[in-house]
Amino acid sequence: MLKIKVFDCEHERGLEDEINLFIEEISKQDKEIVDIKYSTSHFPDENQERVYSFSALVMYDDKITKKYETVEKVDG
Repeated sequence: MLKIKVFDCEHERGLEDEINLFIEEISKQDKEIVDIKYSTSHFPDENQERVYSFSALVMYDDKITKKYETVEKVDG
């Protein structure tokens, strides 16, 4: 089943770190990343200073999708 996870950070490095940790976690569970959508925006805070937002939507398959097959060598 396709699932999503949304990340939002004030700094691009923080977003990279969070996504990389999530990908690592997903890989350990043999789940597969399908796609990543990235976006940036900015807006003024109450002091009229610019606040940045770096966000990403990660789509992943929560079914176990990686399958390994044992192959036996046959001498012929």
